Amino acid sequence: MRAKRRISRLAAIAFVCSLPLTTDGCGLLFTHAPPAGYEQMDYFTCTESNTGPILDIVWGGLNVLGALAAASDPSAYENSDQIVAVGLAWGALSGVSAGVGFNKTEKCRTAQQQLSERRANDRSGEMDEPADIVVQSVILTLDHDTLTVGERVQVVATAYNSSGAVIPNKMFSWSSSNDAIASVSNAGLVTAYATGAIVIAARTDNVVGTASIVVVSPH
Repeated sequence: MRAKRRISRLAAIAFVCSLPLTTDGCGLLFTHAPPAGYEQMDYFTCTESNTGPILDIVWGGLNVLGALAAASDPSAYENSDQIVAVGLAWGALSGVSAGVGFNKTEKCRTAQQQLSERRANDRSGEMDEPADIVVQSVILTLDHDTLTVGERVQVVATAYNSSGAVIPNKMFSWSSSNDAIASVSNAGLVTAYATGAIVIAARTDNVVGTASIVVVSPH
């Protein structure tokens, strides 16, 4: 009966000590922190779950219990000193692995939260264009609005926001209502060819400004 109890206890300890061989180190090996440079990444993967570190704690606890059982009744086990040493060693390793794993998962959750905030800010920036750069009106100015055939005049387009402030560095698309009378270049230079009346238009951000010009014959 005594021998059977020894064999049973020894088998139990061997089972407990062998489990970490396949399951220990989850926090070290199978739990992943966010990658280096994740602050500039649009997507990355890491381990948010604490399952691995918790398994480390469970297996470490089982090994420590096995070691304590062997230490409390060494006569009931063969090689009790070895069982105690192995159990405590696996328990310590499991504790270290669990600590590392919990640290990795905490960093992962923080990094994923920061990524979500960056994505939300990016979407907000795309949807809400700042009011000071939204074009409300386009005004055209020129030195004179009556030209003689063959004469040129420079037209200047200026974009304004809703507060009436100038929006700098805007690009304009120019057009003339009748190129046979007068044409306009991409820089807003108008050249008169024949008598008549035209409208010069400048467009930016779907907002159009216009100016009327009359072309007369030379005297």
